[in-house]
Parts: sequence; C-alpha cells; structure tokens
Amino acid sequence: MMSSRVLRSALALAVPAAAVLMSSPAAMAEPGTFRITSDVPTLAELNEQVRFLVETPASDEAKAANLEGGVNAVIVPRTVYNLGLFRAPRGWNEVTGPETHQGDVHTAILHSGSAGRPTITMQVTWKRIDGSWKLANESLCAGVKTVGLPIPCDF
Repeated sequence: MMSSRVLRSALALAVPAAAVLMSSPAAMAEPGTFRITSDVPTLAELNEQVRFLVETPASDEAKAANLEGGVNAVIVPRTVYNLGLFRAPRGWNEVTGPETHQGDVHTAILHSGSAGRPTITMQVTWKRIDGSWKLANESLCAGVKTVGLPIPCDF
C-alpha cells in the first residue's frame, strides 16, 4: 500500500504536469473541440487553428466548425492533411503579422512550406461567424490555386 506521503508527492507532481498539458497548444486542439471565440483572435490562436486544420486527423465535423464554407469546404484541409504537405516531417506553417482587424474580419500572413516546393506566403482572411473565427472561403480558394490542388472552389 502506498504511504500518504508518497501519494501526496505524486499528486504534487501530477497536478502541475496536467496544468502544463492542458495549457499547451496541442491540448487546445483535440479533435472536435477547437474554436476561436475571442473578440480579436491572437496569432497564437490563428496558428493553432491552421495547425488543427492541416496537421491533425480531426473529424470533418470538427474541421468544418473552423471554416466559413463548413462541411462543403472540408475537402481542402482534409486533402492537405492526407498529402502531408504542410505538416512534419515534410512541411510547416506559421501565421504572422502584420494583422488587420475590422469588425468581423481579421487578416494575417500565412507562411507555409513543404520539402521540394517553394515557400508560400499569402494574406489570409478569417471571418467571425456565429461567435467563432473561421477561415474564409476566399483564403481557402487562394490556397487551392497557389498549391495547384484539383479542387473546385464551389463552397
């Protein structure tokens, strides 16, 4: 049987470790749970949303909640994820400034790269819809065109 001192010591170590895990970006984007609901999205939130969309195997429904085009637009992040273009070990993404913010529209710069391809730098737009920031259709379509994916932008 474990002594109460050992148990208290184990709990003293476990609680801070759990707090770190719960506050880490990876913990924020568990499949089905990620949304940006702040009044003005931060670069950290935008980076996490892009990571969630193209670097995780989250469900179509979870990804749709982060896209202006909803379920109809999920084909884009699903294809990018399946190809592994912009996730380790082959690729990467980073959202940076300069940012603009006006009402329910926010823009920032997305930098993406993939082994054997030129780095992509493009302005990306998010729209606040029903209290959540969603990647705008216009940005998804610009990305489809830039990468050369055979996906129609009819969402």
